[in-house]
Amino acid sequence: MFSYSHFITRTCTMYCLFVVSCYGQNIDQLNVLKNDALMEYTAHYDVYRKGDKHGKAFRTLSRGDNALYTLTFKTDASIYFYSIITEESSQFLYEDKQIKPIKYLGKDKRTMRKTKDKMIEFDYAKGVVLGRGKETEWSLPLETNIFDPLLVIEKMRYDIQNKIQRSEYFAYDKHSVKKYLFEYSGRETIKTPMGDIDTLKVSRV
Repeated sequence: MFSYSHFITRTCTMYCLFVVSCYGQNIDQLNVLKNDALMEYTAHYDVYRKGDKHGKAFRTLSRGDNALYTLTFKTDASIYFYSIITEESSQFLYEDKQIKPIKYLGKDKRTMRKTKDKMIEFDYAKGVVLGRGKETEWSLPLETNIFDPLLVIEKMRYDIQNKIQRSEYFAYDKHSVKKYLFEYSGRETIKTPMGDIDTLKVSRV
C-alpha cells in the first residue's frame, strides 16, 4: 500500500533542493528580498515510490496584502485502487525578518477512510494556540519558534537561505508540540531545465 510517510520524506528533500537552488541563482535579488519580502514561488513535484511514479504535488508561496503570506501544499497520488489527496495551507506574517504563524488548515482524503480536517489558529492576544479536528478541540500556550506542520518546513528553508542550519524544529499538531529532525547531506549538483544547479540536500529524519 502507498505510504504517505514515504512521500513526505521524499518531498522534503526535493523541496529543499529546489528552493535553495532557485534562490542561489540571483544573489543580488535575494539580498533585496530578504530586507523587504519573501520571494513568491510555485514548485511542482512528481511522486515516486520504489521507482514508480504515482502522482503529482505542488507547493506555492504567495503574498497578499501587507505582510500576509499564504503557503499551500497539495498532493494527488494513487497506487492501484488506493488514493491519497491532501491539501494544506498556512497563513503567516513576515515582519522584521521574522515568520509569525497565523492560521493552518489541513485536509486528508484517502480511499475507504473518512476525510480528516484540522485547523490550528494562533491567538496572540490571548497567548494560546487553538486546534480543532474531527470531534476534537484543544489549546496550548503560545510559544515563540513553534510553527504549524506546514510552515515548519518553510521556516527551515528560510533559515538555510540565511546560512543557518538547525537540525530540529517544532510544530503544534494534534494537541501537542512535535519535534521535526533534519539531516544535512552536503551539497549536490542536480540537472534541471534551467541547467546544472548547486544545491544543499536536506532530508527529514
